[in-house]
Amino acid sequence: MITFADIEAAAEVLRPVAHRTPLLSSRTFNHLTGNEVYFKAENLQRIGAFKFRGAYNKIHSLTETERSRGVIAHSSGNHAQGVALAARLHGLKAVVVMPHNSVAMKVEATKGYGAEVVPCEDSTDDREKVTAELIEKHGYTLIHPYDDPKLIAGQGTAGAEIFHDLKDLDYLFAPVGGGGLISGCAVAVRNLYPSVKVIGVETEGADDAYRSFRAGRIVKIPEAVTIADGMRTLSVGTLNFEIMKKYVDDVITIPDSAIFPMMRFFSARMKIVVEPTGAVAPAAVMTAALGIQGKRIAAVISGGNVDPETLKKALSA
Repeated sequence: MITFADIEAAAEVLRPVAHRTPLLSSRTFNHLTGNEVYFKAENLQRIGAFKFRGAYNKIHSLTETERSRGVIAHSSGNHAQGVALAARLHGLKAVVVMPHNSVAMKVEATKGYGAEVVPCEDSTDDREKVTAELIEKHGYTLIHPYDDPKLIAGQGTAGAEIFHDLKDLDYLFAPVGGGGLISGCAVAVRNLYPSVKVIGVETEGADDAYRSFRAGRIVKIPEAVTIADGMRTLSVGTLNFEIMKKYVDDVITIPDSAIFPMMRFFSARMKIVVEPTGAVAPAAVMTAALGIQGKRIAAVISGGNVDPETLKKALSA
Protein backbone atom coordinates (compact mmCIF):
# COMPACT_ATOMS: atom_id res chain seq x y z
CA MET A 1 0.00 0.00 0.00
CA ILE A 2 1.10 3.56 -0.61
CA THR A 3 0.38 6.30 1.92
CA PHE A 4 -0.64 9.91 1.68
CA ALA A 5 2.92 10.79 2.67
CA ASP A 6 4.06 9.11 -0.56
CA ILE A 7 1.70 11.35 -2.52
CA GLU A 8 2.93 14.45 -0.69
CA ALA A 9 6.53 13.45 -1.49
CA ALA A 10 5.58 12.97 -5.15
CA ALA A 11 3.97 16.42 -5.18
CA GLU A 12 7.28 17.94 -4.10
CA VAL A 13 9.13 16.07 -6.84
CA LEU A 14 6.59 17.22 -9.44
CA ARG A 15 6.22 20.82 -8.28
CA PRO A 16 9.01 22.21 -10.53
CA VAL A 17 8.00 20.27 -13.66
CA ALA A 18 4.28 19.40 -13.73
CA HIS A 19 1.35 21.76 -14.30
CA ARG A 20 -1.12 22.31 -11.49
CA THR A 21 -4.09 21.77 -13.75
CA PRO A 22 -7.27 23.80 -13.28
CA LEU A 23 -10.72 22.78 -12.16
CA LEU A 24 -13.24 23.74 -14.84
CA SER A 25 -17.00 24.07 -14.52
CA SER A 26 -19.99 24.71 -16.77
CA ARG A 27 -23.30 26.20 -15.72
CA THR A 28 -24.92 24.41 -18.65
CA PHE A 29 -23.53 21.04 -17.53
CA ASN A 30 -24.69 21.70 -13.97
CA HIS A 31 -28.17 22.60 -15.20
CA LEU A 32 -28.38 19.48 -17.37
CA THR A 33 -27.26 17.13 -14.61
CA GLY A 34 -28.72 18.77 -11.52
CA ASN A 35 -25.33 18.67 -9.80
CA GLU A 36 -22.46 21.06 -9.10
CA VAL A 37 -19.63 19.53 -11.12
CA TYR A 38 -15.94 20.36 -11.40
CA PHE A 39 -13.66 18.84 -14.03
CA LYS A 40 -9.99 18.23 -13.18
CA ALA A 41 -8.47 19.17 -16.55
CA GLU A 42 -5.57 16.76 -16.92
CA ASN A 43 -5.91 17.22 -20.68
CA LEU A 44 -3.97 20.43 -19.94
CA GLN A 45 -1.16 18.56 -18.17
CA ARG A 46 2.24 18.19 -19.85
CA ILE A 47 2.01 15.60 -22.67
CA GLY A 48 -1.76 16.17 -22.56
CA ALA A 49 -2.54 13.62 -19.84
CA PHE A 50 -2.13 12.78 -16.15
CA LYS A 51 0.38 10.07 -17.05
CA PHE A 52 3.27 12.53 -16.90
CA ARG A 53 2.85 12.73 -13.13
CA GLY A 54 3.46 9.06 -12.40
CA ALA A 55 6.11 8.53 -15.05
CA TYR A 56 8.20 11.46 -13.81
CA ASN A 57 7.89 10.48 -10.15
CA LYS A 58 8.94 6.90 -10.91
CA ILE A 59 11.90 7.83 -13.10
CA HIS A 60 13.03 10.43 -10.56
CA SER A 61 13.17 7.66 -7.92
CA LEU A 62 15.50 5.38 -9.92
CA THR A 63 19.00 4.61 -8.74
CA GLU A 64 21.98 5.63 -10.85
CA THR A 65 22.42 1.99 -11.87
CA GLU A 66 18.80 1.75 -12.99
CA ARG A 67 19.07 5.01 -14.90
CA SER A 68 22.26 3.92 -16.64
CA ARG A 69 20.43 0.99 -18.26
CA GLY A 70 17.85 3.23 -19.90
CA VAL A 71 14.10 2.84 -19.32
CA ILE A 72 11.38 0.91 -21.12
CA ALA A 73 7.61 1.05 -21.02
CA HIS A 74 4.63 -0.45 -22.83
CA SER A 75 1.66 1.74 -23.60
CA SER A 76 -1.05 2.60 -26.12
CA GLY A 77 -0.08 6.24 -25.92
CA ASN A 78 -0.29 8.52 -22.89
CA HIS A 79 2.04 6.57 -20.61
CA ALA A 80 4.36 6.30 -23.61
CA GLN A 81 4.51 10.07 -23.90
CA GLY A 82 4.86 10.53 -20.15
CA VAL A 83 7.82 8.17 -19.98
CA ALA A 84 9.41 9.66 -23.09
CA LEU A 85 9.27 13.21 -21.73
CA ALA A 86 10.24 12.25 -18.17
CA ALA A 87 13.22 10.28 -19.50
CA ARG A 88 14.30 13.21 -21.66
CA LEU A 89 14.11 15.58 -18.69
CA HIS A 90 16.36 13.18 -16.76
CA GLY A 91 18.72 12.69 -19.71
CA LEU A 92 17.91 8.98 -20.09
CA LYS A 93 17.41 6.66 -23.03
CA ALA A 94 13.78 5.56 -23.39
CA VAL A 95 12.23 2.69 -25.38
CA VAL A 96 8.45 2.33 -25.61
CA VAL A 97 6.56 -0.72 -26.87
CA MET A 98 3.33 0.46 -28.52
CA PRO A 99 0.52 -1.47 -30.26
CA HIS A 100 0.59 -1.12 -34.04
CA ASN A 101 -2.89 0.43 -33.96
CA SER A 102 -2.02 3.13 -31.43
CA VAL A 103 -3.28 6.63 -32.16
CA ALA A 104 -0.85 8.01 -34.73
CA MET A 105 -0.42 11.38 -33.02
CA LYS A 106 0.49 9.60 -29.75
CA VAL A 107 3.16 7.57 -31.54
CA GLU A 108 4.58 10.66 -33.21
CA ALA A 109 4.54 12.61 -29.95
CA THR A 110 6.36 9.76 -28.16
CA LYS A 111 9.04 9.83 -30.83
CA GLY A 112 9.10 13.62 -30.66
CA TYR A 113 9.99 13.47 -26.99
CA GLY A 114 12.99 11.36 -27.94
CA ALA A 115 11.90 7.78 -27.28
CA GLU A 116 12.49 4.80 -29.54
CA VAL A 117 9.14 3.19 -30.42
CA VAL A 118 8.91 -0.58 -30.91
CA PRO A 119 5.60 -1.79 -32.43
CA CYS A 120 3.71 -4.83 -31.16
CA GLU A 121 0.29 -6.47 -31.43
CA ASP A 122 -2.68 -4.90 -29.65
CA SER A 123 -3.25 -6.95 -26.50
CA THR A 124 -1.70 -6.28 -23.10
CA ASP A 125 -0.16 -9.76 -23.25
CA ASP A 126 1.64 -8.88 -26.49
CA ARG A 127 2.93 -5.62 -25.06
CA GLU A 128 4.28 -7.34 -21.96
CA LYS A 129 5.88 -10.15 -23.98
CA VAL A 130 7.80 -7.81 -26.28
CA THR A 131 8.81 -5.61 -23.35
CA ALA A 132 10.12 -8.61 -21.39
CA GLU A 133 12.15 -9.76 -24.40
CA LEU A 134 13.77 -6.34 -24.74
CA ILE A 135 14.56 -6.18 -21.03
CA GLU A 136 16.16 -9.62 -21.25
CA LYS A 137 18.23 -8.55 -24.25
CA HIS A 138 19.25 -5.03 -23.21
CA GLY A 139 18.73 -4.79 -19.45
CA TYR A 140 16.37 -1.81 -19.56
CA THR A 141 14.62 -0.63 -16.39
CA LEU A 142 10.85 -1.12 -16.59
CA ILE A 143 8.50 1.80 -15.96
CA HIS A 144 5.21 -0.02 -15.51
CA PRO A 145 2.11 1.85 -16.73
CA TYR A 146 0.11 1.42 -13.52
CA ASP A 147 1.22 -1.32 -11.10
CA ASP A 148 3.98 0.51 -9.23
CA PRO A 149 3.99 2.42 -5.90
CA LYS A 150 5.97 5.45 -7.13
CA LEU A 151 3.85 5.72 -10.24
CA ILE A 152 0.59 5.47 -8.26
CA ALA A 153 1.82 8.14 -5.84
CA GLY A 154 2.54 10.42 -8.78
CA GLN A 155 -0.94 9.93 -10.23
CA GLY A 156 -2.40 10.53 -6.78
CA THR A 157 -1.14 14.12 -6.83
CA ALA A 158 -4.00 14.94 -9.22
CA GLY A 159 -6.48 13.82 -6.56
CA ALA A 160 -4.66 15.70 -3.82
CA GLU A 161 -4.85 18.90 -5.89
CA ILE A 162 -8.61 18.50 -6.33
CA PHE A 163 -9.20 18.19 -2.62
CA HIS A 164 -6.85 21.01 -1.73
CA ASP A 165 -8.83 23.29 -4.06
CA LEU A 166 -12.38 22.15 -3.28
CA LYS A 167 -14.22 21.61 -0.04
CA ASP A 168 -17.36 19.66 0.82
CA LEU A 169 -17.35 17.38 -2.21
CA ASP A 170 -19.67 14.40 -2.27
CA TYR A 171 -18.23 12.32 -5.13
CA LEU A 172 -15.07 11.83 -7.17
CA PHE A 173 -15.46 10.13 -10.57
CA ALA A 174 -12.30 8.84 -12.26
CA PRO A 175 -11.67 6.59 -15.27
CA VAL A 176 -10.16 3.15 -14.76
CA GLY A 177 -7.67 1.58 -17.16
CA GLY A 178 -4.95 -0.27 -15.30
CA GLY A 179 -5.95 1.48 -12.09
CA GLY A 180 -3.06 3.86 -11.48
CA LEU A 181 -5.08 7.07 -11.49
CA ILE A 182 -8.02 5.93 -9.40
CA SER A 183 -5.90 4.10 -6.83
CA GLY A 184 -3.65 7.11 -6.31
CA CYS A 185 -6.58 9.53 -6.16
CA ALA A 186 -8.46 7.23 -3.76
CA VAL A 187 -5.56 7.26 -1.29
CA ALA A 188 -5.47 11.06 -1.45
CA VAL A 189 -9.24 11.39 -1.02
CA ARG A 190 -9.48 9.01 1.93
CA ASN A 191 -6.77 10.93 3.76
CA LEU A 192 -8.15 14.40 3.07
CA TYR A 193 -11.93 13.88 3.01
CA PRO A 194 -12.91 10.36 4.13
CA SER A 195 -16.63 10.90 3.50
CA VAL A 196 -16.25 11.51 -0.25
CA LYS A 197 -17.40 8.57 -2.38
CA VAL A 198 -14.86 7.45 -5.00
CA ILE A 199 -16.38 6.04 -8.19
CA GLY A 200 -14.40 4.34 -10.94
CA VAL A 201 -15.77 4.41 -14.48
CA GLU A 202 -15.09 2.05 -17.39
CA THR A 203 -16.74 1.42 -20.74
CA GLU A 204 -18.94 -1.64 -21.15
CA GLY A 205 -16.52 -3.20 -23.63
CA ALA A 206 -13.55 -2.88 -21.26
CA ASP A 207 -15.17 -3.78 -17.94
CA ASP A 208 -12.40 -5.77 -16.24
CA ALA A 209 -12.31 -3.53 -13.14
CA TYR A 210 -16.12 -3.59 -12.92
CA ARG A 211 -16.08 -7.40 -12.95
CA SER A 212 -13.12 -7.58 -10.58
CA PHE A 213 -14.71 -5.21 -8.08
CA ARG A 214 -17.81 -7.38 -7.88
CA ALA A 215 -15.94 -10.67 -7.77
CA GLY A 216 -13.54 -9.50 -5.08
CA ARG A 217 -10.60 -10.73 -7.16
CA ILE A 218 -8.83 -9.65 -10.33
CA VAL A 219 -10.78 -10.75 -13.40
CA LYS A 220 -8.98 -10.73 -16.74
CA ILE A 221 -11.19 -10.21 -19.78
CA PRO A 222 -10.35 -11.88 -23.12
CA GLU A 223 -10.36 -8.59 -25.05
CA ALA A 224 -11.22 -4.93 -24.57
CA VAL A 225 -13.40 -3.46 -27.30
CA THR A 226 -13.86 0.28 -26.85
CA ILE A 227 -13.12 3.60 -28.53
CA ALA A 228 -11.48 4.65 -25.25
CA ASP A 229 -7.98 3.45 -26.16
CA GLY A 230 -6.61 4.19 -22.69
CA MET A 231 -8.95 1.52 -21.29
CA ARG A 232 -7.85 -1.39 -23.41
CA THR A 233 -6.09 -3.14 -20.55
CA LEU A 234 -7.33 -6.67 -19.89
CA SER A 235 -7.05 -6.48 -16.11
CA VAL A 236 -6.22 -4.01 -13.37
CA GLY A 237 -2.87 -4.14 -11.59
CA THR A 238 -2.33 -6.16 -8.43
CA LEU A 239 -1.37 -3.25 -6.16
CA ASN A 240 -3.99 -1.06 -7.82
CA PHE A 241 -6.73 -3.55 -7.05
CA GLU A 242 -5.70 -3.90 -3.41
CA ILE A 243 -5.99 -0.13 -3.03
CA MET A 244 -9.30 -0.06 -4.91
CA LYS A 245 -10.79 -2.73 -2.65
CA LYS A 246 -9.88 -0.66 0.39
CA TYR A 247 -10.69 2.86 -0.77
CA VAL A 248 -12.98 2.84 -3.85
CA ASP A 249 -16.74 2.79 -3.25
CA ASP A 250 -17.88 1.45 -6.63
CA VAL A 251 -16.90 0.84 -10.24
CA ILE A 252 -19.54 1.48 -12.89
CA THR A 253 -19.70 1.29 -16.68
CA ILE A 254 -21.02 3.46 -19.48
CA PRO A 255 -21.63 2.57 -23.14
CA ASP A 256 -19.23 3.81 -25.81
CA SER A 257 -22.18 5.70 -27.25
CA ALA A 258 -21.97 8.17 -24.34
CA ILE A 259 -18.41 9.23 -25.16
CA PHE A 260 -18.74 11.24 -28.38
CA PRO A 261 -21.60 13.41 -27.02
CA MET A 262 -19.43 14.24 -24.00
CA MET A 263 -16.46 15.12 -26.22
CA ARG A 264 -18.76 17.27 -28.33
CA PHE A 265 -20.06 19.08 -25.25
CA PHE A 266 -16.53 19.87 -24.08
CA SER A 267 -15.61 21.21 -27.50
CA ALA A 268 -18.77 23.22 -28.17
CA ARG A 269 -19.61 24.54 -24.72
CA MET A 270 -16.28 24.60 -22.84
CA LYS A 271 -13.84 25.05 -25.75
CA ILE A 272 -11.51 22.21 -24.73
CA VAL A 273 -10.33 19.08 -26.55
CA VAL A 274 -10.81 15.81 -24.69
CA GLU A 275 -9.86 12.31 -25.86
CA PRO A 276 -12.33 9.39 -25.58
CA THR A 277 -10.85 8.00 -22.35
CA GLY A 278 -10.77 11.49 -20.87
CA ALA A 279 -14.50 11.85 -21.51
CA VAL A 280 -15.50 8.63 -19.71
CA ALA A 281 -15.78 9.86 -16.11
CA PRO A 282 -17.59 13.09 -17.08
CA ALA A 283 -19.92 11.07 -19.34
CA ALA A 284 -20.96 8.95 -16.35
CA VAL A 285 -22.09 12.14 -14.62
CA MET A 286 -23.75 13.49 -17.77
CA THR A 287 -25.79 10.31 -18.25
CA ALA A 288 -26.73 10.11 -14.56
CA ALA A 289 -25.17 6.67 -14.28
CA LEU A 290 -25.71 6.69 -10.51
CA GLY A 291 -28.95 8.68 -10.55
CA ILE A 292 -27.60 11.28 -8.12
CA GLN A 293 -28.92 14.85 -7.85
CA GLY A 294 -27.94 17.95 -5.93
CA LYS A 295 -24.39 16.79 -5.20
CA ARG A 296 -20.95 18.40 -5.51
CA ILE A 297 -18.92 16.21 -7.85
CA ALA A 298 -15.38 16.22 -9.22
CA ALA A 299 -14.72 14.26 -12.42
CA VAL A 300 -11.25 13.72 -13.86
CA ILE A 301 -10.63 14.49 -17.52
CA SER A 302 -7.67 12.14 -17.84
CA GLY A 303 -6.32 13.32 -21.20
CA GLY A 304 -6.80 15.26 -24.41
CA ASN A 305 -4.70 13.38 -26.97
CA VAL A 306 -7.27 12.59 -29.62
CA ASP A 307 -6.39 12.08 -33.27
CA PRO A 308 -8.05 14.40 -35.80
CA GLU A 309 -10.20 11.67 -37.39
CA THR A 310 -11.68 10.55 -34.08
CA LEU A 311 -12.30 14.15 -33.06
CA LYS A 312 -14.00 14.78 -36.40
CA LYS A 313 -16.28 11.77 -35.81
CA ALA A 314 -17.11 12.96 -32.31
CA LEU A 315 -17.98 16.47 -33.45
CA SER A 316 -20.08 15.33 -36.37
CA ALA A 317 -21.88 12.41 -34.69
